[in-house]
Amino acid sequence: MKKLCAILFLVAGLWACQNPSQDAEQSESQPDISQKLNAEPVDVKSETASTYLCKINGENWGYTKASGIVSQNKKTKKKIAQFTFKRKLDKGSESIMLDYDGDSFQLESASLILKFPKKGGGRVSGHYSLFPDTRSQNPNSDLSGTIDLSNPGKASGNAVLTKFNIKYEKELLEHPNRDAVVTITDLKFEGVAYSDVNKVFNLK
Repeated sequence: MKKLCAILFLVAGLWACQNPSQDAEQSESQPDISQKLNAEPVDVKSETASTYLCKINGENWGYTKASGIVSQNKKTKKKIAQFTFKRKLDKGSESIMLDYDGDSFQLESASLILKFPKKGGGRVSGHYSLFPDTRSQNPNSDLSGTIDLSNPGKASGNAVLTKFNIKYEKELLEHPNRDAVVTITDLKFEGVAYSDVNKVFNLK
């Protein structure tokens, strides 16, 4: 009987030593793990992951994918270095394509697909371009730039595209006075991977 009383007394003493208020504070200070698991994910738009390339009408523009290819025309032996920069959007995509002369390393043509606000809502895809045989049709348009292919497999370059006119669907633009003509400045890139078709297939 004495042993039983001693055991009961010991258990009661241990229970009295515990601090229930401290346990409550600890439980309040630690966040509920279920709240962490049920937290809503942060919505990161694809545009935020883009790499800055240039300014279009003064606004920053970046790409999510870049690629390049160097090829040579079998008949004319003219070498072209074509680089494409694509920007993935929530709906659709935009792109800037630059064609450099592979021998003189000068920019000779460019083609753009850009999305702008459309009348009545949504967006319209605007096509803008300038080629050697269309310069006479676009006297106010101009382009310049150079490419560096001295590093095999990696290219660096720059470009300025001045007053490129939208080819069609100008009437669909919400702001035709602002978006029908685009100028691209501050366009620079480096370390963009490219493939030389002639070297890959051992062509001469």
